[in-house]
Amino acid sequence: MLLETTIEEPLEKEGGYCIEPRQYLSYRFVNLDIEDVTVENYEEKLTKSLAEQVSMFIPPSGSFETPDLRRYLELLKTYETNTNDLIFGLTLADQLRIAFSDGETKTVCERFPDITLQEKRRYRCVCEYLIRSNQLEKVKDENGKLVKKLGNMGKMVVLYRPLPALYESLRRAGLGQFIQLKSEVQKPNVC
Repeated sequence: MLLETTIEEPLEKEGGYCIEPRQYLSYRFVNLDIEDVTVENYEEKLTKSLAEQVSMFIPPSGSFETPDLRRYLELLKTYETNTNDLIFGLTLADQLRIAFSDGETKTVCERFPDITLQEKRRYRCVCEYLIRSNQLEKVKDENGKLVKKLGNMGKMVVLYRPLPALYESLRRAGLGQFIQLKSEVQKPNVC
């Protein structure tokens, strides 16, 4: 199955949302010219979820200036459009969303045991992006300390747990059919 739709609308051939064959642009970046975004106007130019995600980096609480904000937005855009999935054309972010959609708490290594060390680092960076967008969380104990387990390389690694926004993101991306929620966990309302 090849993805032929964007988040909210069908694929358009001209001026549309398809970046390259087998890739699509996240709804958060559709019709967004990152060069028009500044620290003064980001709330009007960005989608609500994206504006909330970057707000902590904007003064007075953060230290981003306009060039920093634009670089950060370009980086986020790559997480939503770059792919190494040659069959479905899924982005790394979507691959992680689908992998964690079963509702189980696991490590990146458990989800993707065959990827290289370099790829694992990239997946963990994308996990951080999903954490900042409230789609994943790192598991903590009752004292607020990270729960870790021994990974494939003999190092302690973090456990991740999906949050409700992960399922909503998959639904909005037209990927609701890939949600793999286990029967003992209540399935969210998805298409």
